[in-house]
Amino acid sequence: MIDCITRNDKDWRAFYESDSPENDPIPDYEDKISDQDDGPFLHLCLIRCLREDRSVIAAIKFIQKTLSSDFIRPVSEHISEIYEASLPNRPVLYLLSTGADPTGTIDDYSRRFKKFPTKKVSMGEEMEGPALEKIKEGFRNGDWVILNNCHLSLDFMAEMETILNPKEV
Repeated sequence: MIDCITRNDKDWRAFYESDSPENDPIPDYEDKISDQDDGPFLHLCLIRCLREDRSVIAAIKFIQKTLSSDFIRPVSEHISEIYEASLPNRPVLYLLSTGADPTGTIDDYSRRFKKFPTKKVSMGEEMEGPALEKIKEGFRNGDWVILNNCHLSLDFMAEMETILNPKEV
């Protein structure tokens, strides 16, 4: 690949400097990968390597192309369906992209059930204790608990099954 880039630096520079490289053909490779099943994924990987700033947009385009538009719609449209499928010990998990925040929508929906304000904990260093306390409080009072930035407390997330389904002694 490095040889291709150096031999065709004008096209590669144009690709790299493009305002929307996720929409542009890959110099020297588009014909080779467009017929392959993994072509869209390879295109996404290249965007991620060369233009990290366009990765989220490229990922959305990849998901839309390979799965469907249903998988890129905001989840907040379906919050009532999500609520119907939840149980007190079956939490709802939102995997969000940068800038997405369903907290306001969840708060609005929680008002219908007189569960507002929801209890919120922004996870991070030494926030496992406060999170556990809010969860226990939620069990007792039926409160809704929102844990934000869960990626900052992966060990605590691994314990969630035990927390939500404690074994009887």
